[in-house]
Amino acid sequence: ANTPLLGVTPTERMKHFDTSRTKHLATKYGALALVACVGAAAAFGSGTVGASSAMATMASPELSSPQAPRFARGPGCNGVCPSVAARDFDTYPEEGSAHVLMLGDSTDRAWHFTFCNGILNDADRCDHPVECVAPTVNFLPNNMQPLVCADGDDRCAAKSCYEDAPCWHEKENEMAAACHPTSPYGPALGFVHLFEPDPQSKQDLKLVEYGREIDGLPVMTGPRVNAAVRSFDAFVPTDLKVKDGKHEHGEAGKKRPVVVVVDVMHWWVGNHLGWGAPGAPADWSAKLGSEREFDASLKRYRTDLDALVAQVDKAMKKTGRPYQLVGKANHDWHTFKPDGVEHRFLTAMAGHVKRAFESKKHHFFDWRALTEQAKSDNMWQMADNFHQTVEGSKHETLAFMDWTKEALPDKFHVGLETQFAKQAEAEERRRSKEEQDRKTREEKEEKDRKEREKNEAKEAKETLKDNLADAQKMASNIESFLTKQREKLYKETGVQ
Repeated sequence: ANTPLLGVTPTERMKHFDTSRTKHLATKYGALALVACVGAAAAFGSGTVGASSAMATMASPELSSPQAPRFARGPGCNGVCPSVAARDFDTYPEEGSAHVLMLGDSTDRAWHFTFCNGILNDADRCDHPVECVAPTVNFLPNNMQPLVCADGDDRCAAKSCYEDAPCWHEKENEMAAACHPTSPYGPALGFVHLFEPDPQSKQDLKLVEYGREIDGLPVMTGPRVNAAVRSFDAFVPTDLKVKDGKHEHGEAGKKRPVVVVVDVMHWWVGNHLGWGAPGAPADWSAKLGSEREFDASLKRYRTDLDALVAQVDKAMKKTGRPYQLVGKANHDWHTFKPDGVEHRFLTAMAGHVKRAFESKKHHFFDWRALTEQAKSDNMWQMADNFHQTVEGSKHETLAFMDWTKEALPDKFHVGLETQFAKQAEAEERRRSKEEQDRKTREEKEEKDRKEREKNEAKEAKETLKDNLADAQKMASNIESFLTKQREKLYKETGVQ
């Protein structure tokens, strides 16, 4: 089954859907069961990638245009996404995992896809080849739906986006998407694609291979951030306030905290220093040939990033929701060399991200350092020049959740423990109810049996009594008849 798209017929969708891969996939995703004690490890456990497939992908990175990185996808990255039951809750209690809003690029979109897939129960997750960045646009975990909707568009509040109620326009999920967990105690996850950190910048989406204009989502960075924050705040409404064990009518309770992850490294360098010619690695040596040029570019990036941090901070304050801002340092492009100026510049940018966020009492998630360590351990693989594989995204999810527990206050921890613990409790309640219902049913059946047997015994006794009375009456009648016959015989013959 593949995710339906609005305005696209099933026949047209299937042109992009390789059904030959639906039964024989390269690797089974999420082999372990999701349970409360090991939920995250099971959902995002490590797997293996076929070396020949991964190396073949890495050996020929492509750009369809200087502005539009093209990642490993297409029919070869299709798989199967099971139908997921429609969401059975509308609001979130204060208790549970912090939510996550990602403001980043297509590497974060790939991370978001994998994260959304992993918070589903085992049987509901998509199966797909792990060497892919992500499957095609019409192949999404079925807890995902649009995040930004214009007035009058109710798709962002839909309980399901599956076959009976399609929600997606083509390429829409590349720009903005969100997903709900399987229970209201898990993390909801949102994603909006940013291109430049400067709040006044605009990206021409015609130059972006996967670009799509979305009603309600401006292309200018500042208003785009504002729309993303407002939309995600609306996507995770709060339970009504509880007083004396009862919900207060119309009054919301405390909002669940959210962790906002900001990542704007790759598109800044791509736009300002170059993506590289199609089929060729990027070369920034001309623009970063001197220390002066190197430092000037870093200063420009820091200026833009400082403005973005202030923009996101201001937008989040307006929501009245507890939040933590997290700057993320992203990984190298595949073609970068350890001694090259490109690697050195991205490393310096990561230092700027750290200072920009921590100087404002925010936080820094050094994903870049984790990938560099993975490279040195020969554990890091890329799907193309820019993007991590699905296995890389699973590793990022686990690392990020662990990091929130180490670096952030308790209420901002991101994890699946509460979600699966609550599900386990609900399952135990269901089983307990089933057991109690069974016992009640059996007790009733036993009571009914005894009552039935009692009634049957009573009826048998009454029947026996009636039969005995009838027999006695019949015997009395016979005796009376014989007596009369003997009297008659005596009168007639004198013989007794």
